[in-house]
Amino acid sequence: MQVFSIRDVERMSGIKAHTLRVWESRYGLALPQRKESKHRFYTNEDLQAILRIAWLYRQGYKISYIASLSYNSIAEMIEKEVRSGVFFTEQMSEMLKASRHLDDDLFERTMANTILQLGIERAMVHVFYPVLEKIGYRWMSGDFIPAQEHFATNLIRNMLIRQLDDLAMPQPNGRLPILLFTPEEEYHELPLLFIHYLLRKNGYPTIYLGANVSEQVIEDVCRSRPVVQLHYHQLTNFTNYDADEYLEMWCDKFPQKQIVVSGPLTLQMPELPPNAHAVRSMNELLLYCRQPYPYGRD
Repeated sequence: MQVFSIRDVERMSGIKAHTLRVWESRYGLALPQRKESKHRFYTNEDLQAILRIAWLYRQGYKISYIASLSYNSIAEMIEKEVRSGVFFTEQMSEMLKASRHLDDDLFERTMANTILQLGIERAMVHVFYPVLEKIGYRWMSGDFIPAQEHFATNLIRNMLIRQLDDLAMPQPNGRLPILLFTPEEEYHELPLLFIHYLLRKNGYPTIYLGANVSEQVIEDVCRSRPVVQLHYHQLTNFTNYDADEYLEMWCDKFPQKQIVVSGPLTLQMPELPPNAHAVRSMNELLLYCRQPYPYGRD
């Protein structure tokens, strides 16, 4: 049986351990198992339940209301929310079917047709990301397995790489590049790759380091090559810092550079250092990557 500590659950759900304890004591939610030592631990089923609760909480439902629901009602509410947001039902249905059966030919054909109809940006926002979210919900309900999510994510990742290869290389024209990475132990690369595509398409010079990048590697790059901005994307947090502490660390190390963070954990950062910027939603990300290059020449 796979088990998780409260710190693991915090990192994967984005809900702070203190909040989890409040939900536990005040509402009887997110109840952990207990070892003989009285330390909390959570099973895979516990984690799935907490991820469902966290998802509804982020949609604006009050935790007191969520606590009044049965776990079956919570699952039904998530399904209703997901269905209400479907705009491209046929394409999503085909991609979910392909993921379930690990049918790469059907997935690739549906993905290619969707890009022809919508363009890459709208396809990513309105179809591909929602498909991955739906697969995640299916996993939370026990209907999908992690391999199916890896399958879909990898095919979308390969598509983005092909799209990047087709873009003209931006000319620096005296502009310093933007350094792109995810923190150490953050393996969700797809959002960062999409950011890379958007920046390159809009003419930004970039240096792409990819996922799971250590602090030392980032510092080495910044010593060897001038960059104007560090931009990282963070879904989970397995660093040695809280999310806001990790941001502050980079702001302190490079006070003359802009530090940009995107991803769900930005919602835990109400106050930002002077040289920091948080991109908190997909709409903000699209607008941010479309703006003219805002920095001076070297």
